[in-house]
Amino acid sequence: MKLPKLTNTQDQPRICQCRLVRLAVLLPLLFLCAVTANVSGQTKRVVIIKVDGLPHDTVDRFVRERDPRTGKSLLPWFDYVFYQNGTRVANFYVRGITLSGPSWSEIDTGQHLQIKGNAEFDRAIAFTYDYLNILPYYAKQFVQWDVDMPGTEVLDSLGIRLLMDAYDDNARLPSHQIYQRGARLRTFQRAGQERFLKHPKQLFDDLSLGLDMRNLVTDELERELIEKLQDPRIRYFDLMTGSFDHMAHATNDRDSHLAALQEIDGIVGRVWTAIQKSEMGPETTLVLVSDHGINSDERVYSQGFNLVKLLGRSDGGGHHVVTRRRPLLDYSIKGVYPFAQLITTTTSQSYYLKGQSTDYPTALLDFDGNERAGLHLRNNKLNVLQVLFQQLQRKKISPQLRSALTDSFFSTLGESRRRWLDQIDQLDEELLALRRAIEKQRVLVKLQPKKFTAEDREMGRDDQARRVATQLRQWIELEQRYSAYVHIMRNLLTLERATFDPSRIRIEDIIPKRSMGANNTIYDLQNYVVGLAPVGLVLRSDGSLDLEHSFLRVNYFQLFQNQSVRNNVQDGVSNHPIDFTAVRVPRDSIAPALSEDLKPADDAVWIYGGPDRQALILARGESEGRLMLRYLPIANLSQDADGKVHFEQIDWKPGLPLRMFEDSALNIPGGSREAWLSGWHSDTEWLRALHRTQYSNGLIGLHEELTNFPSPGIDSSTSGLTDDERLLARFRVRQRRLVETDLFIEANDHWNFDLRGFNPGGNHGSFLRISTHSTLMFAGGKNTGIMRGALVEEPYDNLSVTPTILALTGNLKNDNEPTEELAKRGFRKFPGRVIVEIAGKDFNPRSTTTAAASH
Repeated sequence: MKLPKLTNTQDQPRICQCRLVRLAVLLPLLFLCAVTANVSGQTKRVVIIKVDGLPHDTVDRFVRERDPRTGKSLLPWFDYVFYQNGTRVANFYVRGITLSGPSWSEIDTGQHLQIKGNAEFDRAIAFTYDYLNILPYYAKQFVQWDVDMPGTEVLDSLGIRLLMDAYDDNARLPSHQIYQRGARLRTFQRAGQERFLKHPKQLFDDLSLGLDMRNLVTDELERELIEKLQDPRIRYFDLMTGSFDHMAHATNDRDSHLAALQEIDGIVGRVWTAIQKSEMGPETTLVLVSDHGINSDERVYSQGFNLVKLLGRSDGGGHHVVTRRRPLLDYSIKGVYPFAQLITTTTSQSYYLKGQSTDYPTALLDFDGNERAGLHLRNNKLNVLQVLFQQLQRKKISPQLRSALTDSFFSTLGESRRRWLDQIDQLDEELLALRRAIEKQRVLVKLQPKKFTAEDREMGRDDQARRVATQLRQWIELEQRYSAYVHIMRNLLTLERATFDPSRIRIEDIIPKRSMGANNTIYDLQNYVVGLAPVGLVLRSDGSLDLEHSFLRVNYFQLFQNQSVRNNVQDGVSNHPIDFTAVRVPRDSIAPALSEDLKPADDAVWIYGGPDRQALILARGESEGRLMLRYLPIANLSQDADGKVHFEQIDWKPGLPLRMFEDSALNIPGGSREAWLSGWHSDTEWLRALHRTQYSNGLIGLHEELTNFPSPGIDSSTSGLTDDERLLARFRVRQRRLVETDLFIEANDHWNFDLRGFNPGGNHGSFLRISTHSTLMFAGGKNTGIMRGALVEEPYDNLSVTPTILALTGNLKNDNEPTEELAKRGFRKFPGRVIVEIAGKDFNPRSTTTAAASH
């Protein structure tokens, strides 16, 4: 049996060589005792402190530093609770992108990524999923509309359950967070009373010196948590704080970071003390977890690069660009309005859409990720069709040119007609099922009770009734938006040349407004049409339109990679803001270009770092739960108009994307680096090899971020589903595919795309280890079996958090399946590894009582 990498961090006395020999003999027995203690332990209550953006190395540094006045750690409660009396996971990493929305979804569910950004756009209907904007959510709460945060609603629609869902409403006390259920509105009232009525001197100081509202609600949430720890009925608590993340974005100086951490240290101390005083203290496990680290360095001032400005320039395509956040928000009066759905930045350099930014933006940009951005570009063929249609609506063109334009219009339409019609027909089927579901939902809404007792509210029955009404409103809105999109696209796709008269057709009746249409292919992105060429329309000798010379095109992979700045004055910061771009490559497109030993079973990821610095990430075994990944160095990948992919396979060399080959921290089992890196390995093997490198587990992270994972709760092939249920499951999968961006853009070290205000202190959103290396710590009462003063050195990622907690509470089987009780609540098998050094090597929760659902 292989010993887990578990290190006792308490000081050890010196012992002689003979004792060392005896200790070596006894170690296996001691380890078995430790495992037995863990197995026999039982966590009956879980308290989770969720800290946004807390790097492991920052915590570790300050814990180990001593206050010269007291001789104690600068973070005494972290030191006492987790270093002396708990177990820390030294190598805990973000599995996907280091953004709060995606990362917390994996931590809170234990399931693969479905939400890929802090905000997402539905490219068909320009619908926005804004996962972090909490003000509209609370506004709807006050008028008794939405119950849950947008991210929670999306996960619910996919049949994915949050950890808190393992507990009844009256057995849990979650705080305000991204994946929130219900809103504790009374918390706001109590926070105001505590601040302004109970402490009039504080109110006088605030009025004199300025209101400091930063921790007003968080302080009240902490007070309520500590108060409710005395109630043995409540078995799940969590408390979210974003104070460190906010500070680290704003400034990179040591003292500011320490001050923010000492605030959190105080929370740890107060919560731990209250746990010890509670009746259930011996059976309570305290968990502290963070969603990501942050790229903050005292020596570097973070640099910003304006992607909106680049896309609006003529060489960037002359796009009218839609964003969710207003550029330079901190300097905009309009920016104080928090309910705006979309912000359009108009360009004066548009080639063919001047003055039409409201109706026809051609780029959707999600820059809410600091060091990464997601870009939707309008479908390339829609661009060509609109340019051709505009020319056909001109009155003074020759019959020969009109004929050539018409031929090209229908030739372009014909290239996509069959594929687009299939998509529209399928969507139409799904909308018919949605309309039938809406009618059933109307009946359900009418059947909901209108009055609720105190017991009903405690059990969440009032919220459940509101969820029924909320779902009806949302379904109606989506049905209307998608139906309008389908109607206009069908108008376009049913055009016939024989009856075609551009003078009698309005452009908005055949090209949907504010829609990006279908995703672009690699060919489209390498040959993207942005307008007519400077020479204008060119006819061939046979009278047909020369499409190659008539249009101005942009290769977006080259465009982004070629960006550089002239005024970068910081040592160690590249003058190239963009590190690489990446896209998902469908398996059917890439498989014909690969030899048999390389053929993937799933979609691939193409990383572009320059013509001769490219790579493919190939995947196998994902559907069987045995994910295997391979990194293939390549050069000069291109795609033909018919979809055929070409590339050159190259040898390993320094400078390839993710820079694994030359990294001294690469840890392979032995032998040649090139040979090992060129093989298929499991995600766990890659994590062990890469986690200390500059890009950490970026290889796994890119696969997680850019490929599509089936949702465990909406498999349309599940037996027993009705026809409508299958169609609605397919519709939900389609909605997730429609938010997939065309291009993933990654910034170079210490660059960011955050157009709201270019955070000077530090950022996250990359695959750099400083951002992926996060914090996870456990401490438990004497009956929980959590080891004291222990350090787990084996690397784990955030898919491990929920299954480990469920294992501790007795709600997980050995095969990572939830217990029968949780399966009834909608929980499904977990893909991540249980942290066995915490839950026990051979834990068997089935032999213990269920700690959550029974309460």
